[in-house]
Amino acid sequence: MKQTTYTTRVLIPELGNYITQAEDVDIIHRVFSEKVFLAVNDSPSNWKEITADEAEILMAAQKAALEEEANKDEAN
Repeated sequence: MKQTTYTTRVLIPELGNYITQAEDVDIIHRVFSEKVFLAVNDSPSNWKEITADEAEILMAAQKAALEEEANKDEAN
């Protein structure tokens, strides 16, 4: 029998904050989460904590970008 043990790193922001990508990411693909489970080849340095106020602004921009994208698709 083969037995394997895995370690999972989980990033959890301070209460009321969010985790998002540290690098510039197209707003449509940006992740906002209250918990991030890192893949084996991921690093905590690829993520950053932002305030709920910052997240609200970015989520509104994301929603607008997604709606614009959907409107373009409907027009074609």
